[in-house]
Amino acid sequence: MRGVFEKPKGSGVWWINYQDAAGARHREKVGRESVAVEAYYQRRQEIREGKFQAPRTASHGPTFRELASSRMQHKRTRIRPKSYRADEIRLEPLLTLYGDLPAASITAVTISQMLAGLVEMGRATGTANRYRSLLSSVFAHGVEAGSIQVNPVAKVERYRESPGRIRFLTDKEEPRLRKSICKIHPTGLAEFELALNTGMRRGEQYALRWSDVDVEHQTLIVPESGKTGSRHIPLNRTALAAIARLRRQTAGAPFVCPDRGAEEQRDFRRWFEAACAEAKILDFTWHDLRHTFGSRLAMAGADVRSIQELMGHKGIQTTLRYMHLSRGHLHSAVDTLVKERPKKAGAWHLHGTRAKTRNARIVAIA
Repeated sequence: MRGVFEKPKGSGVWWINYQDAAGARHREKVGRESVAVEAYYQRRQEIREGKFQAPRTASHGPTFRELASSRMQHKRTRIRPKSYRADEIRLEPLLTLYGDLPAASITAVTISQMLAGLVEMGRATGTANRYRSLLSSVFAHGVEAGSIQVNPVAKVERYRESPGRIRFLTDKEEPRLRKSICKIHPTGLAEFELALNTGMRRGEQYALRWSDVDVEHQTLIVPESGKTGSRHIPLNRTALAAIARLRRQTAGAPFVCPDRGAEEQRDFRRWFEAACAEAKILDFTWHDLRHTFGSRLAMAGADVRSIQELMGHKGIQTTLRYMHLSRGHLHSAVDTLVKERPKKAGAWHLHGTRAKTRNARIVAIA
C-alpha cells in the first residue's frame, strides 16, 4: 500500500513514508508489515488532528540497544542481583527485535503489537506486563537523560492480570504428606513445619540465620527482601518445636535450615516433590505451604491487615485473595446485627409495625 514499503526486499523489515502538514517528508523504520500499516495510519491521524511531532531524534538519537545498556548500568547497583538477572533475560528478545532501531522511532503501536503477540503465543498477561514495565523503564531513563522526547510505553495499556493461583493443603492431605515426608526425608519435617507455620517465602526461609531467631520473645526477624522490608513473625508452639529440632540438625551452622549444598543433603525441592507424589497430592508446590499459611489465617478469622503484615505483602490487594475463605467468619459478623426476637411483644410486620393478629404476615430473619 502507499506509504508502506519493505526495505530491502524480502528482509521482513517494513518502513513508512509520509508528509506532515508542512509538506516535509518523513521515513521511519518500523518492523513487521502489519505494525507498519498501523503506524502509518496513526501518523496520518496525528497530522490531521494537529498532534504530530516530527521524530527529529529518530535518525540521530541513540539506538534502543544503547538506551537499554545505559539503563541496565544504572540499575545494576540499585536492585537485587536476582531481579537484575531477570531483567537481563527479558531484555534479550527485546534487543533482537528493537536493538538497532533508533529508540525514538519505536512507537506505542509497535510495542502494543509485540505484547499482543506474546499473549497470542500463550504467555501470561502478567508476563506481558513485566516486558511492558522493562520497556517503560528503558524509555523513561532516556527521557530523563534527554536522549529522547517521549516514553511511548505511556500510551500502552497494561493487561488485566488474573488474581493468581491459590492452592492450599487440606486437612485430609496434611497427615498423608507428613507421613510421606517421614518416610522419604525425615530430616525435612522440621523445614516443612517451619514453612507451614510462618508463611515465609522459600528464599526467606533458606536465607534465615540463627541471628534472626529470637527464641526468648518467640519471634523470627525476616530480613528485608526485594519485595518488602524486614518483618517480625511470631512463632507458635509448632514452629518453636521445629526451630529446636533444626538447631540440633544444623549443629552450629549459621543458617537455620540445613545447608542444601552439603553432600549429605538433598535439594529440598526434590524430596518435597517426591513426598507429594508418594502421598498422591497433586498440583502442590513448596510455595503452596505459604498459601496454606495465609488461607488458614483467613479461615480462622484473622483480619486482613494482620495477614498482610504476617505474610509481608507489599499491597493489600494480594492479601485480599485469601479473604473469600473467611466467609463463615463474615456470616458470623453479619449475624450479630440480628436482634433477638421479642417473646412477649409479638412479631414485627414487614414495614416495622407490630402485628395485630397471629395470622399477620411477618418477616423472620434467621
